[in-house]
Amino acid sequence: MFVTILFGDSWMEMFNLNCKLINFLHHLKEKCGLDYRECVDLMDSSGTVVGLDSRQYSLALASSVLVERQFYVLLRVCRDHETGGRKYVSLLNNFSQSHPELTELLRKLSNPDGDGERERKTNGGRTQRSRPRNKNLPANNKKQLTK
Repeated sequence: MFVTILFGDSWMEMFNLNCKLINFLHHLKEKCGLDYRECVDLMDSSGTVVGLDSRQYSLALASSVLVERQFYVLLRVCRDHETGGRKYVSLLNNFSQSHPELTELLRKLSNPDGDGERERKTNGGRTQRSRPRNKNLPANNKKQLTK
C-alpha cells in the first residue's frame, strides 16, 4: 500500500501507508526537506484537501486517511492569525501552470469567505467586475497530476 506525493520541481516520491499517521507525516517532511514543525497537508487529483493538519499527532494508520495508489500534491498550511483561517500553498513548483483547474480550487479553499465572485479590478477610477470562470471541472483523473 503506497501513495505518490508530488512536490518541488516535479519530484515524485512514493510513501508507505502501512504506518501510523504521525510517522507518515514525519517521514514525509524529512523526505521533502521540510522542518518538522511545519504544518502540511495533501490535495488529491480531484482538489480535495485531506485535512492532515488536524490529525498530525494521530496514531491511526495512514491508510485510514489516504487512498492507496493515489497521487497527492504536497501543501503547506499557513495560519492567518488575524482571521484564524488557513491558507494553502502548493509545494509543487509551477503548480498554477501545470494544474490551473486545481489552482483555482486551492485559491477558493484559502479564501472560503469570498462571495464566489471574481475579484474586482479598478480601471481609471471605475470598478469593473471580471467575468466568472467556468465552474465545470474535469472528473477525478490521475493523469492531471502527472503532466
